[in-house]
Amino acid sequence: MAEIVNIVASMRLAEDIDVSAVADEMGIDYSQEQFPGMVYRVESPKVCLLLFRSGKAVATGATSVEDVDEAFRQLKADLVEHDFEIWEDDKCFSNIHNIVMTTDLSHKVEGKIDLANLMLHLPFEKTEYEPEQFPGLIYRLKDATGVCLIFSSGKCVITGNNSLEDAQEAVNALIADLEDL
Repeated sequence: MAEIVNIVASMRLAEDIDVSAVADEMGIDYSQEQFPGMVYRVESPKVCLLLFRSGKAVATGATSVEDVDEAFRQLKADLVEHDFEIWEDDKCFSNIHNIVMTTDLSHKVEGKIDLANLMLHLPFEKTEYEPEQFPGLIYRLKDATGVCLIFSSGKCVITGNNSLEDAQEAVNALIADLEDL
């Protein structure tokens, strides 16, 4: 069973926002010399939002699309409550940029996965394995978007999809590719 561990999404809230004024008004630490975005933390759901002068906000750490929507809703409500002008809801829309999922393949194999052997059985042009550089095998799926990072423990990280359907398709494609071996 695959589990979503992170969703990265963005939303444009306004033409521009005075992030320094937002930080001052809301009592948020902001040091533009270190990073151009102000960090706005939502406690429930636990999501981190980065707010930029361009009027764009980026969400990270969400584990569902509903969590992304709720975090953006809370940020918008907080900005309006503090008299910052943002666009009406019909002009604000969020885009999902990346869904990161994990799955455990250990139930499909007994013991540790021999990544060197696995690399020999997967399509060469879709596979990278350099254990001196990175401990996992990198596999670009044949029939789905996304990239899989497969570790000898059987744990696997699937990233690079921008919809839940594509992410689940990538998990299914990975399992099918491994069953074909």
